[in-house]
Amino acid sequence: MTTPLVTIIVVNWNVRELLHGCLKSVFEQGGLAADAMQVIVVDNASHDDSAQMVRTQFPQVQLIANNDNVGFGRANNQALIHCAGPYVLLLNPDTVVEQGAIAGLVQAMDAEPDVSVIGCRLLNGDRTLQRWTGGAYPRLLNLVNHYFFLDRLLPSAWRPLPLYLDRDVRNDMDVDWVSGACMMLRASDLDGRLFNTEYFMYGEDMELCHRLKMAGGRVVYSPRISIIHFQGESMKKQEGDVLLSSLKGPRQFYRQMRGGRALHVYDAVTVAGFGLRWLLFRVAGLVRPGASFDGKARSSRDMMRRAWAILRQG
Repeated sequence: MTTPLVTIIVVNWNVRELLHGCLKSVFEQGGLAADAMQVIVVDNASHDDSAQMVRTQFPQVQLIANNDNVGFGRANNQALIHCAGPYVLLLNPDTVVEQGAIAGLVQAMDAEPDVSVIGCRLLNGDRTLQRWTGGAYPRLLNLVNHYFFLDRLLPSAWRPLPLYLDRDVRNDMDVDWVSGACMMLRASDLDGRLFNTEYFMYGEDMELCHRLKMAGGRVVYSPRISIIHFQGESMKKQEGDVLLSSLKGPRQFYRQMRGGRALHVYDAVTVAGFGLRWLLFRVAGLVRPGASFDGKARSSRDMMRRAWAILRQG
């Protein structure tokens, strides 16, 4: 058998139709021949027949069907031991690969041997930029800058390195972290380990990038390559404490970086920031009805409540 150039890992939970579109785009638009790719789907106990869809419609895909939802990090780790390619591409099931994107990521890794991680330009369904494609590690200054809209008020020279990308750049740039929604890694740098299993969902991509940077590798964001990401579709189906993961994950990484004593400031900034956003969007909705501000206000309110719940949990 031919050794693949890249192993693609897709972790799925109850987004069968999106997973189908993702896999179809990988084979039809990725830019690599089928035998150059090893594709592994790990299904986290979906109840929408996702696993059966993969078996019947994509027989060339290796399927790992879990009996329980073990989380994003653990599921990726399950697949890593089966990876045969020199590169590993982590890809969310709610993505659509644009023409030549996978080949472009491979070529970028080939060109720069000191790069351990490459992320690409993530686009919303309307092709606008998703700022959470990558950025800087969470620090007090960039948290305040992000949550209190200072990135829109202060001159760029005064702003700290942004938590999330604050502009749509054209050239490759070194960053602290890139999103695990589309992340290509050099298998030889992983030393048999992907994610820290203490992270259930979110934040594990920051921790992985930090670990590889500390080992001497570079983390690069490349806007030359694009992937469409229908962000949050799987989370819409979650319930209970899992809904807190999007805030708990980065908070857990902040604690790992700064220690437990700094958490009370982190929590205060997060709760106050979402509270401010809720207030401002509510006022904007009254001034300009029908301009989508009501939805943003509801979202900010919900996130404030989740942040408060996490603060109370300690």
